[in-house]
Amino acid sequence: MTPPVPPPPRRRARLKAAAVAAAVVAAGLGVLPAVASADVTGILLRNGDFETGDTSGWTCTGASAVTTAAPHAGSYALSSTAGASDIAPCSQAVAVQPNTRYTVGAWVKGSYVQLSATGTGVERSTWAGSATWTRLTLDVLTGPSTDRLTVGVSGWYGTGAVAVDDVTVEGPAGGTPSTSPTPTPTQTTPAPTASPTVSPTPTTPGSGPTVDVSDSKGLKAALAAAVPGQTIRLADGAYSGNFKITRAGTAAAPITLTGSANAVLSTPTGGGNVIQLTAAPYWTFHGISVTRGQKGIMADSSDHVVVDGVEVHHLTMEGIHFRTSSSYGVVRNSYIHDTGSSGNGMGEGVYVGSANTLTDRSDHVQILDNRIGPGVGGENIDIKEGTTGGLIRGNTFDGSGLTGANYDDSWVDVKGNGYTVENNRGVHTTNDGFQTHSQYPGWGCGTVFRDNTADLTGATGATRYAINVTVYDPASCPVTVTAGNRAIGANALVNPGIPVT
Repeated sequence: MTPPVPPPPRRRARLKAAAVAAAVVAAGLGVLPAVASADVTGILLRNGDFETGDTSGWTCTGASAVTTAAPHAGSYALSSTAGASDIAPCSQAVAVQPNTRYTVGAWVKGSYVQLSATGTGVERSTWAGSATWTRLTLDVLTGPSTDRLTVGVSGWYGTGAVAVDDVTVEGPAGGTPSTSPTPTPTQTTPAPTASPTVSPTPTTPGSGPTVDVSDSKGLKAALAAAVPGQTIRLADGAYSGNFKITRAGTAAAPITLTGSANAVLSTPTGGGNVIQLTAAPYWTFHGISVTRGQKGIMADSSDHVVVDGVEVHHLTMEGIHFRTSSSYGVVRNSYIHDTGSSGNGMGEGVYVGSANTLTDRSDHVQILDNRIGPGVGGENIDIKEGTTGGLIRGNTFDGSGLTGANYDDSWVDVKGNGYTVENNRGVHTTNDGFQTHSQYPGWGCGTVFRDNTADLTGATGATRYAINVTVYDPASCPVTVTAGNRAIGANALVNPGIPVT
């Protein structure tokens, strides 16, 4: 199809601005960005309409470029295509005033486009998925120490090309924060303003067997200073923040974050991940509640992460995600519900691996004895291609939140190899109970289904099988379905041509 002829270029009032650069975030190094500044109240971003014909004023990574294909207005728009392991972000920092309200906006188009605004004491984000231009806005109130906002736009892992145009930050301009033209990266260590108390004798986080924490600042300080063998113990109460973990435990001495269900971790705005592990193996989370964020618990490049007895709920996207080769994870005895409130089918309860790639080897993940659902806006469990050797056992599924928006029409969808699915029970599905799919040749194979009970009463989908094996070859892509599986209200236990042993 020939793209529509773009309308004539817009005329834009150009604000007087100083040098512009985006915030740099790299491996935990604190590098201050150059910041856009203006001397009048108005639209503070430089080149937010991309009418320069390039990305000047922005810092972009991944496949991002300015294009003339069907902009929102004028002659140009930003086009970004996220890969399997990146979101193709572009960002720009602007000078702002503390304790002041700003409106951040953008016109976006694509299956998943995110707009964010971050700064000292500020972390806001929103997103949309639409085939037509849609306006996103954020109402941002800066904090007492906020002198810059970093505005970001991005796609999402493997979801295709997105377009962005007419990005604005409206409000009074700030001064130009002092920055070095060539700042020297410095390793930053959080300095807690409210130090956690440590028992029995140490007085600083990270130096003893147990750290007692009672507020958000203390929790962030304890996470930043955690050492192998330590237990961080939360008092009952609300903990607000995006809690980032980069400290590693060991096989002999894992690190534990524990508390009761009344120790509730959430983000301040509903955006970002509540708990984010990056290269942080051997962590155990026990007993706490995780809620009100984009994702609940995200493990990136973090092996041996255990989620035990945790309630994860009311999130925009998935509840727990093992990604970027996070192997040997365990989710057990937990309650995961009301995820994927965005309604686009990207709200899985537990998500293992990454879509459209074989490089994410999040292998040998075990999902045991959990209650998943209701209100899960995607598959209760989604196992991606490239992952192998996991175990799904003893879980109770409730698929009453399935949307069908992103092909979610079963409790469990297995696209990896060599998984065992046994002794699970499910109710309330739109179509099938359990499915296998092959996204790449040789994948979606070797699954063993044993002693599961699938109640499909009320399902209205086209197939309505307790177990739907979409690709099967006894030699090259075997799947085992045992006679101990049980179907209620289904068209059949398994689709025709699949042997039951």
